[in-house]
Amino acid sequence: MRRLNIVILALPIILLISIFFRTYQIIERYGYGHDAELFSWIVKDILINHHPRLIGQLTSAEGIFIGPLFYYLLVPFFLLSKMDPVGALIPVTVIGIITTFSYYFVFSKLFNKNTGLIASFLHAILLTWVGFDRRIVPSTPTDLWVVWYFYIIIQIARGNFFVLPFLGILIGLIWHIHIALLPTLFAIPFAFLVSKKIPKVKHLIGFLIVLLVTNLPLMIFEIRHQFIQIRALAENFTSNHGGEVGISKLIYMLNLVSKNVNSLFLSPYSLPNPLKPFFVLAILASSCLLIKKKVLTKKEIIPLLALIVGVISFFTLSSSLVSEYYIYDIEIIFVALVSLIFSLLIKSKFGKILVVFTLSSLFVKNLYHFTQDYIYKKDYQERKGVVEFIVNDAKQKDFPCIGISYITAPGENTGFRYFFYLKNQHLVHPSLNVPVYNIVIPDELSLKEVKVKYGHIGIIPPTNIPPKDVINKSCQTPNTNLTDPMLGYVD
Repeated sequence: MRRLNIVILALPIILLISIFFRTYQIIERYGYGHDAELFSWIVKDILINHHPRLIGQLTSAEGIFIGPLFYYLLVPFFLLSKMDPVGALIPVTVIGIITTFSYYFVFSKLFNKNTGLIASFLHAILLTWVGFDRRIVPSTPTDLWVVWYFYIIIQIARGNFFVLPFLGILIGLIWHIHIALLPTLFAIPFAFLVSKKIPKVKHLIGFLIVLLVTNLPLMIFEIRHQFIQIRALAENFTSNHGGEVGISKLIYMLNLVSKNVNSLFLSPYSLPNPLKPFFVLAILASSCLLIKKKVLTKKEIIPLLALIVGVISFFTLSSSLVSEYYIYDIEIIFVALVSLIFSLLIKSKFGKILVVFTLSSLFVKNLYHFTQDYIYKKDYQERKGVVEFIVNDAKQKDFPCIGISYITAPGENTGFRYFFYLKNQHLVHPSLNVPVYNIVIPDELSLKEVKVKYGHIGIIPPTNIPPKDVINKSCQTPNTNLTDPMLGYVD
């Protein structure tokens, strides 16, 4: 009863903390760039063009697309916000809160309530995970996918095969979330091997049926397009993509894992580079103590270690360039080990004091740095404000169309087109025959010429206004905002 009372008190507090970290200055910190513009146009394609999409955006791997689930998830919230991309904040925030609760549920079911509370608290406050949960991209549900995959792997290792249909769901979701989750499946055969049991036929049939259903959009698309993605995936394994391979890539991957784990627990601080691997090894070595204390079993740790080895090996053998978030899926293992060690420590009086002090310090440190983090204002609010000013200014000056030019680094000239679409602004390519507005990012690049600023985005109004008849003639061309191609977007 006492433990139940602690859960009733602690879990709502943890969820409130998670909500705070995921909603604090949510609009002010809404990073609106290329990816956000892509999902906005895709949702617009679904709702306005009535296009039943089987794919989302093109990934960095040539010929491979993200599945459409994320974009359909955004549809009702775009309707709620009258097509403003601010609506996308709602489902992503909800996913983050559900993930925090899932950490409690999964670890409580697999181990005990204390471990569940500690794991969910860590998910609520760790800055790396908070930042990831606040990103609005198809890969944002990665943590939610990973925690349930962790649950399934442990259950299979224990010989509990009722989870196989759920495994079918998760495998089917990989295409919709992030293709980098594929190497985690390396843990599955090891989980089956250590279980020393054979699944019942009904569990296997359930797995196959669910896997088939969840992969229907992928199969339909592939059949319609001559298996373009399957062929592209095979080519990606055999082609050189400019990255290293072999020993140098293995060293890079190990350093990346070390960097990620250190950042996960210590961000924004970091241990000296020579100490980072020892921090990772110390957490992994704690599994020996957990096995000795019968908190974990050997058959449970084997598939988890196989998962780490599988992910590292996969990217070591691939020449693809690897980013930090490609290997976020192994971080749950380190959080699991830390949570289990803390849960073991609190059984003693001194250990309880140590754990409470450590978690409290971590919370205060993260809260301080999170709330005091400097925001370089050049995202959603600023880009929307820039477009509103330009459209209103052009309307006041009776320009039938305008050109937009960017003074910025490559890749920064994104996040404006969808707002121009919402304002129904006719754009044409910049020339001497139309009024041209220059958007400067950051504004420091042209401080003397910038007349209006929104955060660190500056606007230089037209300095050369052609005769009315010249403008009218130039504006007879189609709206280039609707016809120009967009990187990653396909009809």
